Amino acid sequence: MRRRVYRASTMLALFTAVAALTIILTDNSLRQLIAQAFSTWPTAARLIAAGVGGYLLGSIPFGFIIIGVLRERDIRDAGSGRTGGTNAMRAGGFGAGALTVIGDLLKAYGGVTFARIVFPGNLWAEVFAGWGVLLGHNASIYLAFRGGAGTAPNMGVAAAYWLPSLIFTLPWFPIGMFVIRIASLTSLIIGGVIPLIFAVRALLGHGPWEYVVYGIGAWFLVAYALRPNIKRLIDGTESLVDLQTQGTDRS
Repeated sequence: MRRRVYRASTMLALFTAVAALTIILTDNSLRQLIAQAFSTWPTAARLIAAGVGGYLLGSIPFGFIIIGVLRERDIRDAGSGRTGGTNAMRAGGFGAGALTVIGDLLKAYGGVTFARIVFPGNLWAEVFAGWGVLLGHNASIYLAFRGGAGTAPNMGVAAAYWLPSLIFTLPWFPIGMFVIRIASLTSLIIGGVIPLIFAVRALLGHGPWEYVVYGIGAWFLVAYALRPNIKRLIDGTESLVDLQTQGTDRS
């Protein structure tokens, strides 16, 4: 039985999420007050706060919210049951999928930005926030610890570390959709590209090794979320993304 999601409640959730991200991502007095409050905290507490803040922001289920607003249905009843962009496309069409990806990118960017507010200049705070974002997306506290696989948030964290990384990650979306046509495999590839980007930059002296550590940890978080899909990939039974009908790809 399909569960109904009421448009008014999801519109309120969308407004709240946008307001929170606006405070974090723009220069405003409230953001300055937050920075001042955390400046007196000890190092360990600030690192924990960065991770927890990343988790809470990552937990914002944009796929669930957008499908609720557009279709008044629960995205978890469609396709794979996940809340990411691919399943949002199945449940609500290409526009819903694109909006979900944008929201997931922004919340991830916001998670790293929050870490920079809490603990400016500390790269491990950014790493913990990035891992927190992925954990929140994959096991959202707002959806009884259900969520997605972490692909778009992983890209958003990487973009927060180095914005041009999107040049190397975004093209995998159309490649995965129209060429590979296996969403889970595409997610694993993107997850592997990200630490490779930062490893090359670190070797060339253009970036820190902490971001490589993030990328490796993030790949394992994505792979853990995709355990059933990896088993089907190994067995040769993983479904292809069907561009004509909804719900055929279980990734």
